[in-house]
Amino acid sequence: MKDSGQRFRGIQLGSGPKPVLHFTYIVPFHSGLPLLERCLAALAPVRPNREILIAADGAVEDCEPLASTHGARVIRVAGPSGPATARNAAAAAASGDVLVFVDSDVVVSRDALDRLERAFDEEPEIAAIFGAYDDAPTDPHFISQYKNLSHAFVHRSSSKAARTFWSGFGAVRREAFAAIGGFDERFRRPSVEDIDFGYRLTSAGYRVVLDAALSACHLKRWKLRSAIVADLRDRGIPWTQLIWRYGALRDDLNLRTENRWCILFAYAALALVAFAPYEATTLVALALALWTLTALNASQYRFLYEKRGALFAVRAWPLQVLHHLCNGVSLAAGTALFVGAHYFDVQLPGALPLDPWHTADAEPAASVIVAFDRTA
Repeated sequence: MKDSGQRFRGIQLGSGPKPVLHFTYIVPFHSGLPLLERCLAALAPVRPNREILIAADGAVEDCEPLASTHGARVIRVAGPSGPATARNAAAAAASGDVLVFVDSDVVVSRDALDRLERAFDEEPEIAAIFGAYDDAPTDPHFISQYKNLSHAFVHRSSSKAARTFWSGFGAVRREAFAAIGGFDERFRRPSVEDIDFGYRLTSAGYRVVLDAALSACHLKRWKLRSAIVADLRDRGIPWTQLIWRYGALRDDLNLRTENRWCILFAYAALALVAFAPYEATTLVALALALWTLTALNASQYRFLYEKRGALFAVRAWPLQVLHHLCNGVSLAAGTALFVGAHYFDVQLPGALPLDPWHTADAEPAASVIVAFDRTA
């Protein structure tokens, strides 16, 4: 890490009385008052040296009564402009030394909040920290359970020394946030703006920590179609472009070596299925490919078995194969978009800008704030 003592000299241990940190909790919101109510209830009551800001991003529902009930303040943002712009707008209005981002469909435990605040208080070299979904998602739908448990598994089995960031439940020191210009507002919908934010933090020399013990419950209901769209359009394809932009292919998170092999074997199995009616001997190769694919994911299936039983793990198998197939499409499409833009100056739909978000680019955030509403 580059010069962490210089970046956070004002709160270094042993350099005089340690200042009391102030925390600002930022919740971007567009719609879904019942989910927002559960999110805010988990953050309340507002303790001393804390504040809650709701970044109402072109909100289609009035969240002011809820904000008032839970001691929060509403920052109205013209839009919808996307969660990146909403978070930046709230950060501009925040008074805290640490900015804590919580999605409006996420419920954070008090233990996790206390643990997060202690980390910033006791470890001044940490610039940012984020957690994971817990293993008790509330939506009973099978796809919801699978998606949220898969997220929990990935974060629990990944390195504590992170290069990315997660805004579902993650926090950053205000100084570091300002130094890199906040979130990239060119992301106009929920996407990989948090991953990009993490890449820019670590590229600037800041330390980012993944602490899976900072658990949060995800309330979102997933369906098969929305899961596929998220895997492709919102995550996989743009993330691939970020990997090429930052040279960030690393054996961690969803980019682990075994996951890359899974893409290869998933498509090999798909090709063998196509040839099986014409050549019976391909069945042996198909069985070997499927066995290898299963073995590569053994630790995740074991995790699912421990949490939800054998039947759940078996039902998750085809979804996991589908996930790897989606990752293959993301890799191909994201690479094509990056190559087209970088080498041929062709900006196809879905292509990200080649240049990272810069501090000077953060100025438009102020223009989207249309009102500051303070609770009585």
